[in-house]
Amino acid sequence: MTTNTSFDITQPLPQGTVLLAASAGTGKTWTISAVCAKAIATGLVHMKNLLLVTFNRSAARELRGRVYERLVNTRLLLAGAREPSDPCDWSLIRCGRAGFTRVESALDNFDRAVITTTHEFASRMLVELGVLSDHDPSSVLMTDLAPLATEVSDDHYLAQYLDYDRPPSVREKRELSRDVAVKYGEVPIFSKEDADTPVQDVLWSLSVREDVRRRSKSRSVHTFDDLIGDLVKALRDPYRGPLACATLAHRFGLVMVDEFQDTDPLQWEILRRAFHGHSNLWLIGDPKQSIYAFRGADIHAYQDAAQSASHVLHLDVNYRTDKPIVEAVNTLFSNAQLGHGISMELVTAHHQESRIKTATTDGPRYHWSQPFQIRCLQAPAGAQLNTATSDQFVTEDLVNQVIMMLEGGTVVQDGDGLRPLRPNDIAILVRTRRRGAELATALSQAHQPAVFSGASPVWSSQAAEDLMTLLEALENTDERLRTRLCLSDLIGATPADLAASDSRVRSDLAIDLARWSSTWTMTGVWGTVEAVLHRPGVLVRLVSMAGGERYVTDLRQVAQKAHIAACEGRLTATATAAWIREQQQLAGDDEPRRLDSDQQAVIIMTIHEAKGLGFPVVLLPDITNGWAPKQSINGPIVWHDGQRRVLDISSQGTDRSIAVESHEEDERGENLRLLYVALTRARSAVQLWWSPCPRRHRWSAFQRLVEMDRTTGELGLGVAGTDPGTLPWLNSGPIATVIAPTNQKLLTRSVSAQARACVAPRTLTRPLDTAFARTSYSGLTANLHAAVSESMTNNLIDEPVDDESVDDTAPGLCGLPGGTSFGTLVHTVLEYIDTAATDLSSEVLSITRRALRMSPLPDVPPSELATSLEQVLHSDLGPLAPGMTLADFSPADRLAEMNFELAMTQHGRSTTMTDLASLLCDPSLVPPDDPISGYGEILAHIPNGDQALRGFLTGSIDAVLRRPDGRHLVVDYKTNRIPGVHKLSPHMYDAHTMRAIMFSSHYPLQGLLYSAALHRFLASSLPGYDPATHLGPIGYLFVRGMADRPVPDGDMPDGVFTWHPRPELIEAISEQLGGLHD
Repeated sequence: MTTNTSFDITQPLPQGTVLLAASAGTGKTWTISAVCAKAIATGLVHMKNLLLVTFNRSAARELRGRVYERLVNTRLLLAGAREPSDPCDWSLIRCGRAGFTRVESALDNFDRAVITTTHEFASRMLVELGVLSDHDPSSVLMTDLAPLATEVSDDHYLAQYLDYDRPPSVREKRELSRDVAVKYGEVPIFSKEDADTPVQDVLWSLSVREDVRRRSKSRSVHTFDDLIGDLVKALRDPYRGPLACATLAHRFGLVMVDEFQDTDPLQWEILRRAFHGHSNLWLIGDPKQSIYAFRGADIHAYQDAAQSASHVLHLDVNYRTDKPIVEAVNTLFSNAQLGHGISMELVTAHHQESRIKTATTDGPRYHWSQPFQIRCLQAPAGAQLNTATSDQFVTEDLVNQVIMMLEGGTVVQDGDGLRPLRPNDIAILVRTRRRGAELATALSQAHQPAVFSGASPVWSSQAAEDLMTLLEALENTDERLRTRLCLSDLIGATPADLAASDSRVRSDLAIDLARWSSTWTMTGVWGTVEAVLHRPGVLVRLVSMAGGERYVTDLRQVAQKAHIAACEGRLTATATAAWIREQQQLAGDDEPRRLDSDQQAVIIMTIHEAKGLGFPVVLLPDITNGWAPKQSINGPIVWHDGQRRVLDISSQGTDRSIAVESHEEDERGENLRLLYVALTRARSAVQLWWSPCPRRHRWSAFQRLVEMDRTTGELGLGVAGTDPGTLPWLNSGPIATVIAPTNQKLLTRSVSAQARACVAPRTLTRPLDTAFARTSYSGLTANLHAAVSESMTNNLIDEPVDDESVDDTAPGLCGLPGGTSFGTLVHTVLEYIDTAATDLSSEVLSITRRALRMSPLPDVPPSELATSLEQVLHSDLGPLAPGMTLADFSPADRLAEMNFELAMTQHGRSTTMTDLASLLCDPSLVPPDDPISGYGEILAHIPNGDQALRGFLTGSIDAVLRRPDGRHLVVDYKTNRIPGVHKLSPHMYDAHTMRAIMFSSHYPLQGLLYSAALHRFLASSLPGYDPATHLGPIGYLFVRGMADRPVPDGDMPDGVFTWHPRPELIEAISEQLGGLHD
């Protein structure tokens, strides 16, 4: 095993399992993108075999962008269009023409790489493994199983303690159930023969945990943890596991896992079983930054991986931070252990000089000669500081420091040279949200705007509550609801206004609600909210009240998100309010709050939120605050027993004491790492505050470092109360201790006349493009059906409508009901069937039963529907795929539910439906013998045919099939019934009837638009693509007519409407729609 070696991108890439320790600021993302580029350029991996895993979606997006940018630059380098600019470029320049070809191919196939989060990776792999995993792909994600755990707990409680005279506490049992089944649902429960845990508690916990899993599975719901757990079970399975592991190893040749220090034992087990020893596996992280134990991260899993790695390498140059700060951090943590087995690796700084300084100025100057400061409070003579007074003094000093920095002629150096220090160059990092809110208020009172990103999520804001009340009131006349709306900030009435004898508040609101209901119909959530805000005086009233800008910003943010959801889901106002309420339960902190002001603001966030970020100046007002071990820890705790992470649910005894001691040791280590993360966010300057109040600094990570034996590296307990200002080693090097004055005069930010003059309303002069829209086939044809004559359609209409006169004695699907629910059911079954299953009949029946459990239809027997759909699968497809049936297409040759977003004209002249009709009327594109000949004339006479098609067209193709000859087919499933026919039979779906249905529902337009989308997709992803060779017919499968009957050669089978548009027509439609060159 290679250990303690610096990673060098210019050397050949190491093979096997590589553990890359990347200290803060050492260019981890740069290294990942460089390794990817080198692996591709040298032929080590193809793009389709690349897997990058990181911790959240925003990080995945950034990583995707950085890898793509590196590949683009590498292609330019190998094409001779740019000179080498870094060590990676110099190592790649030797790849020559072969490397250029590989990189160009990688860019063409970039979307085939998997760059995703841990849970999304698990979800995708479960789908790809198919029958090799026991995961229900139709199950619904539920982010919180706590209500289910409470339900199970209550059921078990009644069953077990109903007859007890003095049963245990219901509350305690509920808390235990939520802990063992939800919070720590994947952690093994500590239990051994000599343990002190009561047997009944263990049995209760195991039973509740199993019952929660069983009920969630029966209800077809799963959690994020279930995704990981199900994948682990698939890989562990003694029979299917080896094949599942081999499948993943074959799928990915290069696997790189970012932020690996925040992994857990199950995630490491997935990587170990699937890729360790089989693929090139890179584990990138920094154990010194492992601070997410509360989310399930386990530093012991990282250490286990380190023992298994073929190579342990590290990055040892800090490119983020200036030399004075790097040396200060090295000094403070020198010889320290940041947890068991986690040593401080010293790094060097790329930036040798400080990039923050004071420019020559005639005004006040802020001196930066001591960029790393420990600001120590001093208690007034004869007085003792308490925690409240200490916090107040720190707040006052911090606010004054911020104002002096911003008004002291400070300049910072960035890529564009020197520039003045801006408010958003300063980050205040706090441990708690309460402290962050206090500091934001204090800065605001000093006339310095500050934005606290660690505040409560936007979904739980008062603005979100008021918007839900408004939306519910649009469709509900309940008086209590309207009273609540009157008293909200949106309306602004007071109880006195409502109680006045001549009050018109309620009557005026009723009139407004009627008007807003009409606005809702026309413009949805966003238009309604803007109509409310733009009533005379409303915006002025809102922004002038305390927190008013925050309220309006939150309201518009929630309204925008709700508007998108309402449009996509076609939600009513009440349903949209319910959607917002659901986000309160599910979304958590995933939706970052927007800035409430255009003014430049100081940034305040928690240390956990700041991880991965960097700022010129970092202020740490509470990082030296202490962590005191509790006298007693009640409830379950997670600890490491020397072999694995376990959950202890006992309350006392020897084992409990060992568990508590281990748990507290882990917490002390994490507090040290939290301090390291906070200090390493700074680029050029750090300030932290220390108070002589014992209750503030006792047991803190900082105090333990202050009291550490600098020779042996043994950390202090943090209880001696040592003043940092009295220690020579803290004042003779890069660290400076400064006395922070108390009871100082509070400064306020001055606003220059020039700044005031800049605050003026902006006049918007750009005309709004009201034709630009995001639409679909349904949106395009919503009002077109009347354009088709009755004689042409024979009164045939589009599916699906409910037909009360269904003859249930009719054969197959013809005897089953109509309606949207039935249509959705059939689509679901056909989407998820695995045609490669050994027993297709059992597969169809299993999928059918599962779909009916999710969406029950009382009149649809599962066995009858399954039998009928099996006939559909074995029906001859005729000219669509000569000699083949749907069952003949393997999963590899079928792409179900291909979602697309087709760009249409963005600027300039737009296409209209009339333009598309003219193409369909062109006999050179649609000859007279074409099955859809004549449809162009119908489309040419539709109402609003001159409406512009500009923006994006979205849709989902039911299935794209690939024939053995390489042609790709667009397939759409239809469950239309033939109106007016009591006893329907399959033979009624002949070519003439299907053509009438096609025309009446404008299905030819749908098929052609879908083919244009497929054409663009293949042109961008299929090497050597040629429409004449690779585009095949379009098939509309009217499944009620597909009954597995023999069909004469060349004839269109019943239920299978087929036509093969000329490739020139598809290309012409794609070009006509535009959007390709905008």
